[in-house]
Amino acid sequence: MGIRTMAFDHLLRLLKYKDALFKLTKIPLVSKVGKKLVDPKGVSLTYIPVTERIEVPPGTAVPASIVEDFINKASHHVILHKCPCRTANECEDFPRDFGCTFLGEATRGVDPRLGRHVSREEALEHYRRAREMGLVSVVGKFKGDALALGVKDHDRLLTLCHCCPCCCISGGLHNAEREFRDSIVKLEGLSVEVTDACNGCGLCVEACIFKQMSLVDGRASVGEECKGCGRCAAACKRGAIRIAVDNPDYIRRCIERISAFVDVT
Repeated sequence: MGIRTMAFDHLLRLLKYKDALFKLTKIPLVSKVGKKLVDPKGVSLTYIPVTERIEVPPGTAVPASIVEDFINKASHHVILHKCPCRTANECEDFPRDFGCTFLGEATRGVDPRLGRHVSREEALEHYRRAREMGLVSVVGKFKGDALALGVKDHDRLLTLCHCCPCCCISGGLHNAEREFRDSIVKLEGLSVEVTDACNGCGLCVEACIFKQMSLVDGRASVGEECKGCGRCAAACKRGAIRIAVDNPDYIRRCIERISAFVDVT
């Protein structure tokens, strides 16, 4: 077993304790070490909501086109043989061998025992399958992934994870220090609103992995740190949660923000 695969296996063991690890970031010394390793100020991740009910301005492309844009212009594409989060937590609801996607020149350094190099078309198909399964994809720059994969040039490695609600490492993020929590940025111009159709059933509260949905006076309420993943709307049987983007320029703004952190060409 090579050094890179050993580092990846160590990551799998640590992911079981994501809640405790995130809580440790509130301890000054641990936080200082963590910031040196992953540099939260150099992280920019954004969830791409999958709900079909998302509203966009007439004639404007849906959020999925953000991911497709990065895949189309990326010089190299790698799909991991397994999802670290689902594997570590022994997921029973989604396939553990449906791995994350990584884009950019730096993927050339990914050990073939961890992932396979694929074509642009295969990467697009993988993303389509993720959406069909109800997985919520998060796209952007995260230095921690480069460390786990043994890749040196983290500025040329874009992360595209396909996250389930039960095992994703982000499910422990609400326990972390604010600077780490803010590393996930809501999609530009995205709004999540509860309508009068809400009956206070609480399904959205259960669905939110970021603990940003709550019941106030018998009605769902959206927290200020909502990440816009859309899981709440997908869970609502009454269609009482409205997810919308009012600015038709949102796609360009999101792509430019993420591109300022990582180059996939």
